[in-house]
Amino acid sequence: MFLMKRINISSILIVILTFLAPFIFISNTIAYPGEGDCAGYHGITYIDIPVDNDALIILDGDPSENFWTENGNQKGKVEIKLAEIKVGEEIPEIYTLNATFIMNSEYLYILCQWIDNTPLYDYPPEKDGIAFCWNINAPNFSAYYVADMNTIHMGGGRVDAWRWVYSNFVSSGEEHLCGDDCFDENGWVDGNPEANSINVAYTNTGNLYNLEMKRKLITNEYYDVQFDEAKIYKFNIAILNDSYGVDHAISWTYALDLREPSNIIPFFQLNFIIILLLIAIILTKINFKKVFNNIDKN
Repeated sequence: MFLMKRINISSILIVILTFLAPFIFISNTIAYPGEGDCAGYHGITYIDIPVDNDALIILDGDPSENFWTENGNQKGKVEIKLAEIKVGEEIPEIYTLNATFIMNSEYLYILCQWIDNTPLYDYPPEKDGIAFCWNINAPNFSAYYVADMNTIHMGGGRVDAWRWVYSNFVSSGEEHLCGDDCFDENGWVDGNPEANSINVAYTNTGNLYNLEMKRKLITNEYYDVQFDEAKIYKFNIAILNDSYGVDHAISWTYALDLREPSNIIPFFQLNFIIILLLIAIILTKINFKKVFNNIDKN
């Protein structure tokens, strides 16, 4: 009987570890740009974006509006880790960016907050920038770019690139447009510069950047990602440490989840349900064995 209990307990632990392993090991494994597609190390983080049709926002780079701090909008907040490119055996720096994604019936809003980690010995000190790469129709979108900004290794298709860099010609708190480009299997493609529709405003207090972004969900522009379907929209982010993006850190793959919440069972919840069912089955078998053992004794 003692042996049977040990086997049953071991079986339960094995089942639990089997289903939690992807969660435990993928989410905590470190990968750096240049080591290949990081989805195998980290998986893909899905963001269930909140819809707030009542809140108003003033695009000024000041994140003090209730819009960003309201409890119902916090599920759109995510801490994003970014790694510098690995060269040789050196251990690259890891940076953190806090991003909040919120949408209403017309616009997608994003708040990005990060610390400027420019080395103090740099002179003149470089100011930061940020870049988003949004998948439009690449079959195998990845945060891994083999040699240049193209989608050959993703099976072709287009990626929408939003790029903002600090400028001495734009004042803190002033609303302005940020770069809006696109690349495909041939590299950068000429879009329609006049169709740029990403409004931004920033503040830079000390070494903390606050960048508010606003873009229409639907632009009907061929080179833009269109947020008009109930699906996931994969993207990755880079923090640029200079205007040219030579020195930068890259995140792994994330995705805005615009599917209907009622039709979604997140991966970790599905695992948890399966684990509970398996434990229930095992415990049921144990109870049946106890009943039969008692019957045999009687």
